[in-house]
Amino acid sequence: MTDRYKVYTKVLKTIKHFVTDQYPGHTVTLAMMIAGIVMSKKAQLSEMSSEIPTDAKDKSIEMRLRRWVKHDGIDGEMIYLPFARQILNALSEQELVLVMDGSQAGRGCMVLMVGVVYKKRALPIAWLVYKGKKGHTTAKRHIEVLEKVKVLLPETAKVVLLGDAEYDTTEMLLWVQENTQWNYVLRTAPQICVTTEHGEQAIGDIALGRNQVVQHLNVGFTQSVALETNLVGWWSDQYEKPIYLISNLTSKYLTCRHYQRRYRIETFFSDQKSRGFHIHKSHLSDPARVSRLLIAACLAYIWMILQGLQVIAENKAGYIDRTERNDKSLFRLGLDWIRYCLKRDLEFQPMFWFQLEQNVVNVR
Repeated sequence: MTDRYKVYTKVLKTIKHFVTDQYPGHTVTLAMMIAGIVMSKKAQLSEMSSEIPTDAKDKSIEMRLRRWVKHDGIDGEMIYLPFARQILNALSEQELVLVMDGSQAGRGCMVLMVGVVYKKRALPIAWLVYKGKKGHTTAKRHIEVLEKVKVLLPETAKVVLLGDAEYDTTEMLLWVQENTQWNYVLRTAPQICVTTEHGEQAIGDIALGRNQVVQHLNVGFTQSVALETNLVGWWSDQYEKPIYLISNLTSKYLTCRHYQRRYRIETFFSDQKSRGFHIHKSHLSDPARVSRLLIAACLAYIWMILQGLQVIAENKAGYIDRTERNDKSLFRLGLDWIRYCLKRDLEFQPMFWFQLEQNVVNVR
């Protein structure tokens, strides 16, 4: 049995247990894509097809994958929904830290992603793909992707939403206030005007020295909309310039501590791109097709994260990493462990169902 065949058959057998409401041929194709991404480390259809063990020509397999991402009858949200909901349920005993950000995916497409932070990684929950270039998008899109997440959350979950300065729109903040009980911490721009106890002024004009954290409660945010929030100015040694945060949290230090976790989603994008699956080079230019490709790429990512967690939990990281400490990320541990098992004909099991590991520590 070849390595390709072993990975593909194990993925197919496992994924069938979780994707039960799709046409069987579509489930087979999804398994092909996941296996192809993991084996090739590329989210390009031509690269994936070359790693799928069938008697058909690589070009024929590529066309099968292409038909899958083009198929309007395949509801990507319905396929991924059970996986996303189960991740949130598994983590909901503690506060759920949601982080949103955008990145290039495909040719001329951007993906707006919301993930939940766990063990220094952001696990993908919901996304929206649209035509565009890197830069700010509309508040309507921000709200649309957050609505996808909201329906997946357990009713009793405590949530804090993190984002950079792209997401400080009054429209989105009003939606959060009116439709959720979430806390939020969002970066904002120094040129925005606010109303404090000292009157109206630009945020950047508020006195703030290096190594200082200052807070103003219940400031009027922007001149055009009557919206009150809390403002934190933070100038740490690690920043060349001060950063400014808006939040409904009343603790300035908790606000800063939460914001530091926003960067976890950047590790997700780097794993999906230059350090992992290179999804930004998929050559797909239609947002709906990129969105379907992300189903396979995100399931492959979840598998690698869970695999990495298992490696650490079973004290096996020393076989593929330094023995005195863990230098590799969970994602890299997962990828390298699969190759370690294949090289030595060891057993492994694809994992897509999240289980909280209480004893996993010191992971990157």
